[in-house]
Amino acid sequence: MYLKEIDYSLRNETLIHKLTIIWQKSVEATHLFLSPQDIKDILPQVVIGLKQIPILLVSFTDDDEPIGFAGIADDKLEMLFLSPDYFQQGIGYKMISTAIQNYQIKYVDVNEQNPKALKFYLRQGFTIFKRSPVDSDNRPFPILHLKK
Repeated sequence: MYLKEIDYSLRNETLIHKLTIIWQKSVEATHLFLSPQDIKDILPQVVIGLKQIPILLVSFTDDDEPIGFAGIADDKLEMLFLSPDYFQQGIGYKMISTAIQNYQIKYVDVNEQNPKALKFYLRQGFTIFKRSPVDSDNRPFPILHLKK
């Protein structure tokens, strides 16, 4: 397994498609509060985000297949998703550690209804400093804002 920063020029449709599949599988496994329709509605925003995020780190297998990704803008981790086939193997930890050490992230938002993700970020030294009752698109999914 290796982690690589993907430049805009390398974010082709094939890679974006593979990353959106990872996102969907990860969300289906962890965001149990989202309906299938919610996931379908959010997906186009994920595609745009993957294309536009300033820093996109992708975890690959030794066979060059993507298995997870993290997106960073300024000093904030905007996204971190991993294929459920690779949960509990230290890959998420490697991605967040790289984001903290190499990109100086200080902030991350997490869905309040995703307790495993919250626990993951708290273990990395983040603390909750604010709560929003809705997400950034005014959907009824409370967000916890964390800082390092």
